[in-house]
Amino acid sequence: MHYLSNFFLLNDQLVPYGKIANWRISALRITLTLVMLLCFGIACHTYSSAIELNLIYIVALTISFFVSVLILLIASKRFYVFSAHALLVAIVAASIAMNLFLTDLELAKVGSMFMYSCPIISLMLLGYKTALSYAVLNIVPFYMITKNIDLSDVTGIAQQLPDANLYITGLIFLFFNICIPLAVARTIVAAKRLNKTIMTANTHLKDKNELYRTLFTESNKAKIIVDENFVISDLNQQAIEMFAIKNNIKEKNIKLSSLLPSLDYNKPNTQNQIVKYKGNYLQANYQYVMSANYRVYDFYDCTQEQLIKQNLSMMEQENKRLRFRDSQTKLPNREYFEIQCDKLSAKYQKDFYIVVTQSANNEYLDLKLTKADSQTLLINAYKRLKTMTEGPLLCAYIGAGKLAFIISADLQSELQNKLLTQIKSTLDKTYNVLGIKCQQSFLFGFAKYLDHGKNSAIVLSNACEALKLANCNIPLSGYNEKQSQAFIEKHEISMLLDEALQQNALSVYYQPKVNSGGECIGLEALARWNSPILGNVSPVVFIPIAEEYRMVSRLTDLIIQKVCAQIADWNKAGIPNVPVAINISLIDFSQTDFMSKLVKHLAYFDVKPHQIELELTETSLEANQAHSLNLMQTLQSWGFTISVDDFGVGYSNIARLADYPINKLKLDRSLISQVTNSARQQSLVKAIHVMCEELDIKCVAEGVETQDQVEIMTQMGCKEFQGFYFAKPMAADAYRDHVKRYGLRFLIDEAIES
Repeated sequence: MHYLSNFFLLNDQLVPYGKIANWRISALRITLTLVMLLCFGIACHTYSSAIELNLIYIVALTISFFVSVLILLIASKRFYVFSAHALLVAIVAASIAMNLFLTDLELAKVGSMFMYSCPIISLMLLGYKTALSYAVLNIVPFYMITKNIDLSDVTGIAQQLPDANLYITGLIFLFFNICIPLAVARTIVAAKRLNKTIMTANTHLKDKNELYRTLFTESNKAKIIVDENFVISDLNQQAIEMFAIKNNIKEKNIKLSSLLPSLDYNKPNTQNQIVKYKGNYLQANYQYVMSANYRVYDFYDCTQEQLIKQNLSMMEQENKRLRFRDSQTKLPNREYFEIQCDKLSAKYQKDFYIVVTQSANNEYLDLKLTKADSQTLLINAYKRLKTMTEGPLLCAYIGAGKLAFIISADLQSELQNKLLTQIKSTLDKTYNVLGIKCQQSFLFGFAKYLDHGKNSAIVLSNACEALKLANCNIPLSGYNEKQSQAFIEKHEISMLLDEALQQNALSVYYQPKVNSGGECIGLEALARWNSPILGNVSPVVFIPIAEEYRMVSRLTDLIIQKVCAQIADWNKAGIPNVPVAINISLIDFSQTDFMSKLVKHLAYFDVKPHQIELELTETSLEANQAHSLNLMQTLQSWGFTISVDDFGVGYSNIARLADYPINKLKLDRSLISQVTNSARQQSLVKAIHVMCEELDIKCVAEGVETQDQVEIMTQMGCKEFQGFYFAKPMAADAYRDHVKRYGLRFLIDEAIES
């Protein structure tokens, strides 16, 4: 069955354009096969009778028709048109043969009707034109039948087969009732299949139209279809509105380049192009459809996104600029100076001197003038350096009232005797600030690049070290090689400290704060460093180094993290809760993200703000009064306790502290140590207590070592104490064991025993 289906082409697969459809070949083969079988059957059935009657022409005709039809059947697919025409010619020839070799006129008329099948067969196989031709040709047999024309006289045949009427009528019957109906049936089946295919195609086309309407016509994006020459062939309503164009633009063969000349057409693979159109930004994308001849562009108004990107870019540039500017003076800062120094050295491969200068009477001017006026003087000094034709090549403000610059000089003597002398003369000239004349005397420290350090940061630090040795008598001080060993040791400590901070290798000890009865009411967290290389390093050594090498913020961050983690552990262990004080340096307090980092650690370990006390120094408050006041108010609003540490060291002024929201004031041990043997010291401490009571500030006596000190301070009204008399700083485990054994009471004998 599979072979017959393939041979008769019973399926209706699509064929390339210009090829003969399967159903036509199928109808031809069905017709030829049945005709061949009829010819074969007649030939076999008439053979013996024809031989007996010596009618050899009958055998020749039947066999020739059989062979001809067989050949046409074989050639039907490759030479379809020839085979179809040959079949029709064979039918005509068969009809003529019947008229020539039949002596019975009536039977010959029946044979003439055999030609009447030609229009039907030609209509199926070759089309209406051929069918019309054969319909006209059928007038001949019609005329012969109606006029009783007998062609047997032409051949002179006097005898025919005895069963000729059976063969002729049987042939006509089978041909018209089997051959033609089967061929017509094959044609009808093909027509039904074609109709079904058309219906399916119409449904698909309808779906395509719906998809086209959804994805193109009703899309919320502007879309334009162009051909291979970028001529606009279609566009949707969104595109019409976006580009403010007329509907008939697609009928005028207008190119997309005339509408959007800034679009890049030379790079067909470029996607997500951003183009500017009438003040707006459009994002253009495209895709090929149907073939490479058509392309659909869609456009998205990305003006807001582009404006945001531009603003972000401007902000990034501004932040980059601000990064290298001091926030107060707006002058180039230390980071900028160090980077530029390294760039100059790498570019020119030439040694130069880094010079650091500072006014000798800087502290006096800070007290006499406002901070803004002091900064104005510094800015004016910077401008004088920049305007000098010979001298500084690069100037920057490196903090703490210091200016840094570089000078190219071959010899140190030339630098000191000529260049720096001229610069000092220029900087020392009188300054005018708000009509007030100010006289300054600048000091200078310098170090040679690469000779006194492998990079600008080290050389600059060495120049700052040299500046510390300068004074009014010796205003120019160069870096001394003899100081290098001390500097190297300090630098090595800084590197080890940096490594320890990275590895969280520092520990925290806790010193109790107690009332006069020895009951613990708080703790102070103190950093301790036991280095595998250096051993125990005193905080007096490593904390100033941490401040100088800009590691103190990391140190403070580590202490806060460890304290919060320890409080969380004590809470789980059932240890009574007391506030823990953490020392905050000037650098910490000046950080813009100090508050956010502090709150982050508290939130992570579920520690409440009232459990943390922040101990600040007076310098932290005075560095930036507006910032300090705002930050302290914010911290207090969160519930943190604010205390001022080491009050009484250096220049202390409680009147200034009254401007800040302070909860506690820690009196330095220098005040407490003499309170038992100096009436003047007692009076001073008592006066401080009285003022603190008026300001609702609690006083804490720090460095208490004797019972007498406790009694005297208690009489003055002091309620909080901290010192070796009660307890030394202890590890967290030691504190926990003490609390479990003695509770929160800390007395000297118990402290020693613990």
